[in-house]
Amino acid sequence: MRLTTIAEHPESVQRIDQQTLFHIDFEWWDLREDEYRTYLYNLLCDKHQEEFGYVDDRKHKLFDWVNPQTGEVFSIDSIEYAVRSHCSSQEGYITEGTAMVDSVFRALLANGNQPLTIKQLASCIGRVGQESTILRMLRGSKVYKGLRPL
Repeated sequence: MRLTTIAEHPESVQRIDQQTLFHIDFEWWDLREDEYRTYLYNLLCDKHQEEFGYVDDRKHKLFDWVNPQTGEVFSIDSIEYAVRSHCSSQEGYITEGTAMVDSVFRALLANGNQPLTIKQLASCIGRVGQESTILRMLRGSKVYKGLRPL
């Protein structure tokens, strides 16, 4: 067996920089479905947490969600629908004290998972001037919350 190096296939290496678009890779979350629902539940505003009760107490009603750029229709469950359509627009959804990785996830979710550059993400999460820190976090070998380059 012959070892192949990156130098032999440079086209297979993606250059990740400030212009790279990032999104939430839901296939990454597919392996962690229970974690995803629990994580989303924690993003609900107080009103919706009270309405939903405990995360496992409610049947998973599905809603159609339309990608505004592509027109693609896909299904999301009721908790994700509430976060996207209401909770993400409430004060306190992203605060100065929210961890950076959580802030990026929340911004992408609120934006309908439309891919964003590092500069756009920094603006969305109130961390203009910290683009290099965001980039270091997202381009590392570990995947956080399914955040990946497009």
